[in-house]
Amino acid sequence: MSAIHEGGGSCVDAVSAVVSGLARGADRLSARDLSRLVAGLAGLEWVWRPMVQHDPVERWYRRLHRDRRVDIWLIGWTEGQDTTVHDHGGSSGAFWVADGVLTEGYSPRTGQPLHLRQLGPGTGSAFGRRYVHIVGNQSPALATSIHAYSPPLSRMTVYRIGTDGTRTPVETLPVDRPEPMMAQPGRIAPNGMAWPQGIDGLLAEARRHLRRRKPLEAAQAVRGGAVLVDIRPMEERRQQGEIPGALVIPRNVLEWRLDPRSEARLEGVASYDREIILVCTEGYASSLAATTLRRVGVVRATDLEGGFLAWKAAGLPVRRFGEAEAGTLPCGLAPFGREGPS
Repeated sequence: MSAIHEGGGSCVDAVSAVVSGLARGADRLSARDLSRLVAGLAGLEWVWRPMVQHDPVERWYRRLHRDRRVDIWLIGWTEGQDTTVHDHGGSSGAFWVADGVLTEGYSPRTGQPLHLRQLGPGTGSAFGRRYVHIVGNQSPALATSIHAYSPPLSRMTVYRIGTDGTRTPVETLPVDRPEPMMAQPGRIAPNGMAWPQGIDGLLAEARRHLRRRKPLEAAQAVRGGAVLVDIRPMEERRQQGEIPGALVIPRNVLEWRLDPRSEARLEGVASYDREIILVCTEGYASSLAATTLRRVGVVRATDLEGGFLAWKAAGLPVRRFGEAEAGTLPCGLAPFGREGPS
């Protein structure tokens, strides 16, 4: 969803016309010029509205224009999608909120802590070469923004910013996208310490986008056509038991089996419309796996809260390993072997 695409046809012409009207002959556009540019493009709703997308898992972006002076990007944000704290590698820049609300934490110069502000539709931010900021969508509503940089982005430095405003560089990265994403998305903190939060943060972020099923809910969903998919390794199933009717797919081939576009997909199971409920031992690995499935387009993927152990504790049917074929599906599909089809 985040692959870079170029605009086409009359959209390209419209963007180029706006760009060409600014500072003719100048090698570099000022922050004021860039602000006028993104505000003008935001007003051309017919240009950006048909193309913008909002991916619940990964922030979506699309390049609208690039020449030697400027590059311009369209970005779609869903709740919780944030950038790192970063500069722009010596480029000036501006962004304009076309839809929704974005939160910006900004530090115009070193020695200043991050200040937070909310930017709604029809507002934006313009900045010079030394500007450091973090941008994110902390609202449940979708947000759309247009960004421009001059000269075009080539590198960015990621920072930690202390409460006293001290900037500590973390790494400098070559860039091929606007506004670098966090390695693990998180909330913007007043001190700017929005940074990878380890596995607990990763798990919490994954679950924010899942409609997780409690055991009784999962059993009811199966009766309505959902598919339980057991991703536990064989040894765990041997020790703990199995859920009758659950389809067993090893974690290492899960995406290939359930992506409807994959050549190795399970016909009759891989679907964009069917609810897939993943089961692991306690409901941790399954949350991360469900998020990965959603990223490949299986948008109704979710997991069993508490995993197999919660299912068993709820008094729902279980059996010993090997008592019957584990691949018999409750929705009437043909049974598969113990590890799914090869």
